[in-house]
Amino acid sequence: MTTLHVVPGALADECRSELIFRGDLLIFKDVPALAGLCFLVDSLIPETLAELEASVDEVQRRFRTDSRVEQCVRAALEQVGVDPTVTCWDRLHLRVQLPSSRPGAGDAGTLGVHRDTWSSNVYQQVNWWTPVRPITAERTIALYPAYWGARLANTSAGWDLDEIRSRRKAGIRDVPLVPQPSEPVDTSAELRIVIEPGDLLSFSGAHLHASVPNSTPDPRLSVEVRTVNIDDVKLGRGAPNIDGAAPRVPIGWFRRMTDGTSLAALVDEADVSASNPGRPASIAPDHTPRGRA
Repeated sequence: MTTLHVVPGALADECRSELIFRGDLLIFKDVPALAGLCFLVDSLIPETLAELEASVDEVQRRFRTDSRVEQCVRAALEQVGVDPTVTCWDRLHLRVQLPSSRPGAGDAGTLGVHRDTWSSNVYQQVNWWTPVRPITAERTIALYPAYWGARLANTSAGWDLDEIRSRRKAGIRDVPLVPQPSEPVDTSAELRIVIEPGDLLSFSGAHLHASVPNSTPDPRLSVEVRTVNIDDVKLGRGAPNIDGAAPRVPIGWFRRMTDGTSLAALVDEADVSASNPGRPASIAPDHTPRGRA
């Protein structure tokens, strides 16, 4: 059974991992560094929705290349107890989810139901998510805790990032960025997260989750990053693999926060195989970030 914890301060890595890998959700309240992050990201956003629609790629590029963004997010993670010397992260991402009613918006910024581990195959992966501006239940992230211990048929066995990138470069845009369910999903127990800017949600990459289609007139702006604790990998701590079948473990997606060293250089294949129960997947030190959730 998944429990939602509202945490007023920091949690040590081992304590936090214990909660997350049993399927619990953590909300860290009023993280000081996130106030600076919200102010910074706001300064990158055009004044009007029409301007934002025309410049999403440029806004995300400016976000990725602004060193102050990384400083703010790193400070926030440290303030909730993350030790950067034993933690790897992937690339920071600013999600811009446009209102679905806007002409041409389509599913921009929206991902369907999935587990991140269907593609990453790293069961120590922890997801971090924070809104930049106020959100509502119609403009947020949804989780499906009933599937924490329940199998869901999916396309992970045939998922190939290189093929996806190749097809999208060729102009084929309807290629799913992440593996998808191949059977109906029971959404009756859907949990929509509504937190304030300055709050930080943390959950296992093995949780089934999705973007809520944005039915409001305002864009959803949120920041995401994923981390892997090196000790969790070495000691075999992690979430259970219920239904993942991805053929590779691209641990090169993750780099140590302090010096950029790839996780692939910090752990060996035996460590990852031992902590990835039931999967004989090959290790692939792939440095290409994946599609976002």
